[in-house]
Amino acid sequence: MHANPDAKEKGLAMFFNPTNKEMIREITLPLYYTGLTEIATVREKENKSKTYKLSRDYSIKLKVTIPANSYNWFVIE
Repeated sequence: MHANPDAKEKGLAMFFNPTNKEMIREITLPLYYTGLTEIATVREKENKSKTYKLSRDYSIKLKVTIPANSYNWFVIE
């Protein structure tokens, strides 16, 4: 994950799946270094955004689906 608290897009999380089967996982994303403190708006690729409330440790739980032999990314604002 890349974080930049000074940019409009505070973070970019990328996930790669080298296997021959689709992966579905719940990932805990630490967002402390994004500068976000209460709410994170997360967008999968160029899809519609979803809002998450940050936990006390500045993280969110994100359900991630990664196609077989491919990748997926999420933009955090």
